[in-house]
Amino acid sequence: MSKRDVIMSWLHAGLQAVDPRRLTSAALAGESGPLTVIAIGKAAPEMCWGAHEAVGAIEGLCIASRETEVPGGVELIVGDHPIPGESSLRAGMRALEMSGKAGLALLSGGGSALCEVPAEGLDLQLVAEVNRRMLEAGTNIELANMVRSHISQIKGGGLGPLPTLVLSDVAGASPGVVSSGPTIASPGRPDEVLDFLSGLGIDITERLEESVRRSGSLPDPEQRVVVIGDGRTAARAVAMMASQQTVTSVANGWIQGDYLSALEELISATPMGVTVAAGEPSVPVEDGRKGGRNTHTALSAAKMIEGTGIWFAALATDGADGNSGSAGAIVDGTTVARGGSPDAALRTFDSATYLKRTGDLIETGPTGTNVADVWLVWKPESGPQPILASS
Repeated sequence: MSKRDVIMSWLHAGLQAVDPRRLTSAALAGESGPLTVIAIGKAAPEMCWGAHEAVGAIEGLCIASRETEVPGGVELIVGDHPIPGESSLRAGMRALEMSGKAGLALLSGGGSALCEVPAEGLDLQLVAEVNRRMLEAGTNIELANMVRSHISQIKGGGLGPLPTLVLSDVAGASPGVVSSGPTIASPGRPDEVLDFLSGLGIDITERLEESVRRSGSLPDPEQRVVVIGDGRTAARAVAMMASQQTVTSVANGWIQGDYLSALEELISATPMGVTVAAGEPSVPVEDGRKGGRNTHTALSAAKMIEGTGIWFAALATDGADGNSGSAGAIVDGTTVARGGSPDAALRTFDSATYLKRTGDLIETGPTGTNVADVWLVWKPESGPQPILASS
């Protein structure tokens, strides 16, 4: 196999390790049905199938990002993403209606946009505008979901303290951050949220301030919340697969903050062999043509490693990287030689167009899971290394 094919086989091992169906079924082993569930997020359909396999019969509600088959007795609603819209509102209202009947919540990333009911006194237009501005600013997921929980009836425990299984896209953080914690209460932080909203240019009306200050509640210490998998689960599986051919390691911590700083640190600090990392860094979008967080990162990496023997991969584990039409990209020291200067594509956020031309895109289609992003650096044991000061 080519090196690209080898890397793809490693990445597929990572995706298999966070298969929502298998993880959910294993977490519910020994339970019996029938069971009423509320499933929210990009992995919600597969989590429903896992619950169905484990307990034999389920019913309830599945709020997902795409039309797909779900078990009989489960209502499917496709919400809007990445900005909540009317379909998200319909999903949120239905979730509130069903919350008193449900015995289990199944949460995964992406649910913050897919399922929404604005806080009392606020409207969907305001909530959508806040989400849009956070997306454009590259706000990190933990902060974004904290803000969302203060302007929503759903988030921050709005559906009640149901027993909850979580497939997390925010490793190391509280599970209440995932999908903004619709079943997991969190204390309010109104002053911090109001300051942040003001910094985004949102008009802090009396009604908005009242809604934000009303939010927040203490978690139920007896609530059962289990994280069944996250990005580091995928990263460890990629590293284990790669270890059959080379020395491997999993980066400490979670990739976050500015993507370029995180990328430079990862490429410069990693030892020879393969290093795998997971996370969801901030990539602000200005013009925005055809690209996503991972294709933009990969093209930036291609510029850094030009002329070296290094390979770099960036994968959106849900298979949908922004509006790139891909799941990310695998680049190497020859990408820039094949594609020409990447500066214009980086400046206009048109990375996917460039990487499609060079044949470096990863195209998986929807994967059914969602544990944020996986990055991989493969350094040769010898040969030229990148000079990051010129990047």
